Amino acid sequence: MTLLKSSSCLVIICWLAIQTGYAQTQEIDSLQNVLATAKDTTEINTMNILGARLRSHDKEKALEYLHQSVEKSKQIGFAQGEIQGLYSIALTHGMTGSYAESLDYLNRCLVLAKEHQDYERMNYIYNSMGIVYKSIGDYPTSQSYYLKRIKLIDSLDLDQDTSSPYINLGVLYDLMGEQDKAIESYEKALEVYKGNERDERESTVLINLALIDVKNKNYKEALEKFLKVAAYDEKQGNNIDLCNSYSGIGHCYMEMEQWALAEEYLQKSLDLAKQLSIQQEIAIAYSRIADLMFRQKKFNDAIDYSNKSLDALKEMEGYEQKKDAHEIAYKIYEAAGQLPKAIHHLNQTMAYKDSLLNETKIKEIQDLQIQHDVYLKDKEIRENELQLALLNTRVALNNKRLVYLVIITVLLIFSAGLLYFRYRSKKRSNKVLQEKNELISEQKEVIEDMNTQLEKRMLRAQMNPHFIFNSLSSIRYLVSSDDKESALSYLNKFSKLLRQVLETSINVSLVLHEEIELLKIYVELEALRFDNSFSYVFNIDEDLDLYQHEVPMLLVQPYIENAILHGLLPKEGPKKLTVSFKDEKEHVVCIIEDNGVGIGQKKNQKKSENQSRGMSITAKRIEALKKFSNEELVKIENLDDGKETGTKVTILIPKD
Repeated sequence: MTLLKSSSCLVIICWLAIQTGYAQTQEIDSLQNVLATAKDTTEINTMNILGARLRSHDKEKALEYLHQSVEKSKQIGFAQGEIQGLYSIALTHGMTGSYAESLDYLNRCLVLAKEHQDYERMNYIYNSMGIVYKSIGDYPTSQSYYLKRIKLIDSLDLDQDTSSPYINLGVLYDLMGEQDKAIESYEKALEVYKGNERDERESTVLINLALIDVKNKNYKEALEKFLKVAAYDEKQGNNIDLCNSYSGIGHCYMEMEQWALAEEYLQKSLDLAKQLSIQQEIAIAYSRIADLMFRQKKFNDAIDYSNKSLDALKEMEGYEQKKDAHEIAYKIYEAAGQLPKAIHHLNQTMAYKDSLLNETKIKEIQDLQIQHDVYLKDKEIRENELQLALLNTRVALNNKRLVYLVIITVLLIFSAGLLYFRYRSKKRSNKVLQEKNELISEQKEVIEDMNTQLEKRMLRAQMNPHFIFNSLSSIRYLVSSDDKESALSYLNKFSKLLRQVLETSINVSLVLHEEIELLKIYVELEALRFDNSFSYVFNIDEDLDLYQHEVPMLLVQPYIENAILHGLLPKEGPKKLTVSFKDEKEHVVCIIEDNGVGIGQKKNQKKSENQSRGMSITAKRIEALKKFSNEELVKIENLDDGKETGTKVTILIPKD
């Protein structure tokens, strides 16, 4: 049935071509006269029209006009003319089977249409690309472009009918063997149709649904649809389509073994085909009537119609129908007992079957070659796009280098000005230093009052009040001993630590970077407090993102304090504290290691009340973190190799 419909369409096209050929010749002559005097956009539009009119019978001349149109459009900056020219070139190649070239120009046209937001043209391009890819057998790609067309129309609310692409999708799904999707697409085409020719659109959908029913041997359902289509064709006086509908109805009745009705409608189809001189439909009608007579065992009538079918096919091309006609003749002669003639038609059937197979293989090879050519074209386009992107990147890099050069120049000028300003300011530095010394003297009187207030604030921030008191005592000692520089340095660091702790004391967690900075200041103050009696180092893993992870505030501080007070200070000789932060999959790992007296000696030392409270609070905080991890979060190891002692504390802080 698909073949019948395609054949009918071909006959219509040929008939229209004959009727309009003379009129087209006159129109082409008229357009060439206009082109002789046309300028600018008028000249371009005329060349595009000429190319469109000529492509059906003079491809080379059509392409000549269209290429001239594109070049002229580029020269005067007429984007719409260039887009139309590229699109017409693509259609010309597609209509003549040059599918790779067609897709090449469609892609060029699509890029230009997107650049100029010509959405209506993009709609046509997507449709044409779907048709071309279907023609070369690349059904998935064809489907993607039909869907792009529908999405474009829906998303931009274009004044276009989405019914047509849904019908195209239905045909495509049918070719792909996905009949459920084909039926769904046909039904969707009717649902979204908003035009004034709904009866015509329903007729188109029904004929395609009927063809699916015939494939599935649902002849009763197919018959109902063919009858509706025939009624519409009769109403419109469309005898060519009516001839095809009658043939479909007769075929369904024949498969349902309603011989009289089958013969009636096949005869109607034959009469219309003779009236319209449609040779291919005449051959089909004879062949089907022959098959009908054969099924009723009317062998003489069957032979008569079979011979008429074969005579009608003699002057026609195409192996499929000839193979089917000889196959029916073989069955008829075999049933009639005329074996020599049956063998003759069997041999003809096999010969045409071989020819058809060869033709199919050749078509498949040609399609594969076309697909390969399309692949090469697409590859070339992608390579050109990559080269263009690389060129743009190089230009951008050069622009960045120029910007960086300007910035560096400005910074150098600014630095020179800053150095000059510092030189001028140096003369005033002595006076500023004297004012600071006076400020320290004034602050000496209020340090005692600050002790109480600072102790309360540090308790809020979970700092050790004993440490605060000792720090303030150290400051007081340095001021009393007139070591103003050390006192000022200690006071500045201590003030910075207090300010950061108090500012963040309302937070449960800190960004890891801020936590490490607090710990560094804390350890530095402890070192100053104990006359730099121990050395320390912080090791931070380069792979650890200090700004991404948050940790509980001052969770590590009590362990560092414990290492200093109970590990390093009681020891004689060199003392070293190492604090490391490393990145693991699910944890931030903090390792506190000292070369102090070790755990055994620590157990013999009496813990202060503040120290016990601090570690107790820390233990509770560690316990609260265990709900985020199944691993042991704190591990304390005694380091004793016989020569050196020390302690290593490993703390796993969950990232989440």
